[in-house]
Amino acid sequence: MRTCIVSKFPPIEGGIASRTYWRVRRLLDAGDTVAVVTNAGGVDSEYRIAGCEEHLQWLVSERGLLLRDLSCPPPWHIPTSPDYVERLLNETLHLLRTGSWDQIESDYLVPYGIVGHLASRLTGLPHVVRHGGSDIAKFLHHPSYATILADVLREASCVVTDDRHRPAVEPFAQCIECEAVPVADEMAFSFPSTPSSDGPLICAYVGKINYHWRRKGLDRIVEWFAIQDQSRISLRLVGQGVGESDFKRWMQGTLGRELPIESFVPPWEMPRLFGSLDAVFVLGLDETVQNMSLLADEARLAGLRVIESLESLTSL
Repeated sequence: MRTCIVSKFPPIEGGIASRTYWRVRRLLDAGDTVAVVTNAGGVDSEYRIAGCEEHLQWLVSERGLLLRDLSCPPPWHIPTSPDYVERLLNETLHLLRTGSWDQIESDYLVPYGIVGHLASRLTGLPHVVRHGGSDIAKFLHHPSYATILADVLREASCVVTDDRHRPAVEPFAQCIECEAVPVADEMAFSFPSTPSSDGPLICAYVGKINYHWRRKGLDRIVEWFAIQDQSRISLRLVGQGVGESDFKRWMQGTLGRELPIESFVPPWEMPRLFGSLDAVFVLGLDETVQNMSLLADEARLAGLRVIESLESLTSL
């Protein structure tokens, strides 16, 4: 099978990029030919994972991944715009017309699903659509996107969703395949964590720190940690984003000090990170968007405790 995937991809941070990375690894392991067209080169620095270059080059040179990244900016024009749809589409069409391909896949509706849809229309190749949670919530019924996204879902050869989001895509899609949140790599994550047995219990928040960091429960986590016996419980923060400075100021006022915030790690380093932890927080207390949590499934595979509610914090 020869598959061209249009999606978020490392060094972009987040669940969709991680999911795409592990899907690419599975396809390559199966002997498929895989291309990824992405705009990772244009991601904001706050959401860019450092240190990915060597591993991505290994995927290209040793595993045969065809990686096409929009690393150069578009020509300056008025009104200014990153022109992601046009540039991703151009790169996708150029790739598809230089060889024989079986299908196009996209993950996340905007702009990748739109690009996959247009490329399918222009080449006649089938288009498999995958989505997250925030794209369904933010874009599917928004008046600026609703018409084109209805076409994306309706004309897809298959829409891959989960049970939670099936009702949202069912009115549009002609073909639906439901799957659980795909586990990244069971062999990579199937090991018991090995933090020091005589040290404190190590709990961690791992994820984006955006403007709405309270929706991730970060304020509750820090307030809870402030009243714990810190010889018994340790808190690690692993993440980055545009809300990091605001969160640090709030944390300084709450704890009287800052806890160090470790830079986010790429998908292939997550098993190593989990091996040093006892538990991870996946709270999402006030989230308006119900996302599929790859992080929670990975953590459980690694033998970690997944803390999904404030009530469970009292039993640590």
